[in-house]
Amino acid sequence: MTPGAAGDVLIRSGVILTGRALFKGWAITTTLWLVGLYIVLAATSQGFLLDLALMVLMYGYGIALVTGVPLAWILGRLLRPIRNQWIHVAAFFIVPTLGFWALGSVLGFGWSVGALGLWATVGFAAALGRLAVWRDVAVR
Repeated sequence: MTPGAAGDVLIRSGVILTGRALFKGWAITTTLWLVGLYIVLAATSQGFLLDLALMVLMYGYGIALVTGVPLAWILGRLLRPIRNQWIHVAAFFIVPTLGFWALGSVLGFGWSVGALGLWATVGFAAALGRLAVWRDVAVR
């Protein structure tokens, strides 16, 4: 909060995402992405579907909790002054897609369009997760 010209306290304007909304968005985003990942892996694997599902769940939710939540929180804080929530949804698609594409290229996955398509699945899930919490945010 900042003091106004007359000394009164002004409430910050913007989009405020609660902790509950952050968790809901993370759960929806991670679940959508992991279901898509599991479908692709199951279609290309040679059995062991239950073991594969457990591995995807364990590693997927753990990695998403450690990396996804802090990144979503930072992006949400940066987008707070912007009241148009469609810009938030677009940013939650663009930032993870390009960020993980750049990270993947550094790790040796390459800069190909195919790799961009792979990382766009993360951005698509993140955008759907942000869209799912549209009504759970406070716009001031």
